Amino acid sequence: MIVILHPLPCQMIADTTKTDLLAAFVGHVEVVQVSAESAAAWPGSSVAWDDLLIVIFDASPFPNAGVQFIYEYQNQRGEEAMLLPVAIDPAVQKPPKPAEGIKALLYDTSATGERGRLANRTGGMLGLRVQGRNTKIFVSYRGIDGSEIAEQVNTHLRTLGHRTFLDQAKEFDGEPTILPGSPVQKEIDDALDTANLVLLIDTPKAPESLWIKHEIDTADALLLPILPICFRDDADPKKATRFRQLLPLQRWVIVRTPPAGPARLSSDQLDQIVAEAEAYLCEIFRRKCRVPFIVKNEFVSRGFEWAVLSPKLLMYASSRAGGRLKTRILNHCSIFDVIYEPAIKRFHSFLSDAGHANHSLFIYDGELLPDHEVQEFAKGIPDVILHHQELAALIDSHFTMLGAA
Repeated sequence: MIVILHPLPCQMIADTTKTDLLAAFVGHVEVVQVSAESAAAWPGSSVAWDDLLIVIFDASPFPNAGVQFIYEYQNQRGEEAMLLPVAIDPAVQKPPKPAEGIKALLYDTSATGERGRLANRTGGMLGLRVQGRNTKIFVSYRGIDGSEIAEQVNTHLRTLGHRTFLDQAKEFDGEPTILPGSPVQKEIDDALDTANLVLLIDTPKAPESLWIKHEIDTADALLLPILPICFRDDADPKKATRFRQLLPLQRWVIVRTPPAGPARLSSDQLDQIVAEAEAYLCEIFRRKCRVPFIVKNEFVSRGFEWAVLSPKLLMYASSRAGGRLKTRILNHCSIFDVIYEPAIKRFHSFLSDAGHANHSLFIYDGELLPDHEVQEFAKGIPDVILHHQELAALIDSHFTMLGAA
């Protein structure tokens, strides 16, 4: 549940915020407004994994009832409390006392709308919890030329209320191999297992790191999205990630290489990185909610039963009995906006332990690709790759014909 706590003078902005959030996450979030002057108990019946408190404030003193509401919200949830302060007045951006340790988001023209910064920040925070647990942003970097940048990005994310993982004891690139089961590898693997996004600090020395390669390979196996932050000089003609295996994702952020020093990145650069990360997390959150919902409806409306095999990997089974025969379909709903080969390979490996199926469907989102492009990805694998818009025609043809709705 999302609760918007606001004083009465901010009522109109609270109304607009609620409308924007409902439009951004249609059918997947509950939004409740609470007046700070009369706030009492949390409107939900119990603490839920997706509880988020948005505190809208202006220059006037925040009502005592509202302050107490924030205290109780934080006390009930501890470190897992998600809180987003929103400042109305540019001259007064310090949140009410219980939330003063979190940097407020300024409510301006860029914050409004279902694709604005406020909706993206909300979607980013919920995206880290969409698995129903306390997930984090994993900051990956090469110590020799990326540690100062990584620490600055990590600190900035935390001041905005994001939970992160930054391995400050990982610089073993001198080792010829990464030893399986070593304490360092286990710590990294456990952190990736509880992450929802890898923020890769893409510096010139980063591609040489065996640890970063291990982190990318592990993230791919977990179907974990990776966002490279590419630091390049103005004179550098290349404007993409240095990691070839990530080029097919077609998603990275180009940032001008900062000068040397402990505070290398400017506030604008930090804001750029966070905005891109939050936009990506928000997009993933929407896709994790929307695509399985669409696919499930297509099957259930045609008499199929629907079962969740792995909520983390978005693997599902649909089945329908007809006389003595039973049709069983295994489905993967991809979180990527392109067809990403590591995701196809992960789905294929999942199938080996998922039991018999008549058909296996790798279902992608984003742009509907022409047949010849899809066939390039499908070479050598038995799975059907299709857009969710093609699913209805496939089911109706008894799995013999593809066609967009």
